Amino acid sequence: MKKKKFDFNVFRKSRTAKLDKLKFALAGSFTTGFFVLVLEIFLWIKFVPLYNSIITGVYGVSNNPEIIRVFLMILILGFLIGFSLSWIFAWVYNKLLSLRIK
Repeated sequence: MKKKKFDFNVFRKSRTAKLDKLKFALAGSFTTGFFVLVLEIFLWIKFVPLYNSIITGVYGVSNNPEIIRVFLMILILGFLIGFSLSWIFAWVYNKLLSLRIK
């Protein structure tokens, strides 16, 4: 029986895979939203009076239901910004993979 020789060209082949833009963007948005939520909770617990005055100064609201609505808006914006930046990163990454440099 003939022995097969090992094909060393296996190591020379590029094994990079393209990123799925939607899945990567969803993962980025959940990660960004989670860290925004953790930061808001930390600031709420640690610096409640100071944080309330900052939110009041920036957004012009002073009662607690309005502040909670602002927190939800910040959380939604965190999701949207994380989604868009992750999608752009995956798009650029996929474009760079298809770029051939001689």
